[in-house]
Amino acid sequence: MSAVAAGAQRGTGVPRVLSSVAAVVTVGVFPVFLIGGLGVQLQQDLGFGAALLGFGAAGFFGVASLCSRSMGWLTERIGARAGMRLGALGSATCLFGLALAPGVGWLLALLWLAGLPNSLAQPASNLLIAQGIPPARRGMGFGVKQSSIPTATLLAGVAVPAIALTVGWRWVFVIAGVVGLVAAATVPALPAAERSAPARVAERGEGSGRGTLLLIAISGGLGSAAANALGAFVTTTAVGVGFSPWAAGLVLSLGSAVGLVVRLFAGVLADRGNPNLVRAITVMLLVGSVGYGLMAVHAQPVFLLGVAIGFGAGWAWPGLLNFAVAKLNPGRVASATSFTQTGIYLGGSLGPLLFGLLAQHAGLGSAWLAAGICAITAGVLLLPVRRGS
Repeated sequence: MSAVAAGAQRGTGVPRVLSSVAAVVTVGVFPVFLIGGLGVQLQQDLGFGAALLGFGAAGFFGVASLCSRSMGWLTERIGARAGMRLGALGSATCLFGLALAPGVGWLLALLWLAGLPNSLAQPASNLLIAQGIPPARRGMGFGVKQSSIPTATLLAGVAVPAIALTVGWRWVFVIAGVVGLVAAATVPALPAAERSAPARVAERGEGSGRGTLLLIAISGGLGSAAANALGAFVTTTAVGVGFSPWAAGLVLSLGSAVGLVVRLFAGVLADRGNPNLVRAITVMLLVGSVGYGLMAVHAQPVFLLGVAIGFGAGWAWPGLLNFAVAKLNPGRVASATSFTQTGIYLGGSLGPLLFGLLAQHAGLGSAWLAAGICAITAGVLLLPVRRGS
């Protein structure tokens, strides 16, 4: 039995691996979600409009998309632990820089730059899960990892009244940067996580073909394009259907909480039931499309139901997707997941921009219907992959 398999079967340090992955991934997405959550304070203090806020978020995901493949290659060569540490340190540096931002140019430049360490943290954390979590619990591991994103959204919302409105928004970034330093220092030491690709050549399997990975990447991009509109436009739509701005924030928190719980639950079920993962993702995308359609209805109860379904199905599949890619490519987890993550980042970058343009010219209802069509298309594209998972 290989050292990787033996260590995984013993489950050594599983809680440490899970907590480290959650911390590093959360810190990696903190820059974009904190800027979104602190948007009102930032716009008032630095003097810019909502359009630049969306431009900055799109740039973060765009840079991550461009760098994802090379960061997967780097992770395979330096090991998961070094990749996670570098990613967390890079994100912490960007967060400290954001705290010092004298103007909007500095803010945008650092937000875009923050996409680079995030693109390293993602494949590195995927690899650490594959190396440090027993096979029977890896679904939960990927669920915990992807739950870090709605957790970051929730924390960004809490930071506004707790810190930004009391001691100032700059301290939010300082505290987040300190969390990043702690996350980098506490990445667990696993023998397998120290090894580079040449030391693991004998353990590699052929895995899935590039065509399969390309289909998954395109599907993930379309699904992400639809899902990322949730974080950007749920509150705006909620106000449009009659909620107060305060209640609209609660609607976003409710959706994030539903998404977090479902991501964790889906990971546990994937371990216990051993389902066809790609089929499960297909179903979630199709169900999520129904949620997007309901959000196009100008009625508060229907909209709330749509938000719950959208977050709970339409944006709860990424953990299962990474798990499926890792299972299909056990010998090149970082490389394969960085390939599919490129599509997810690209969709996350372009989706909110295109959604906003469509909403401006055709209305929010039409934009949500278009998001539903994207989710349906994403599910259909996965059909040829179903038998391989």
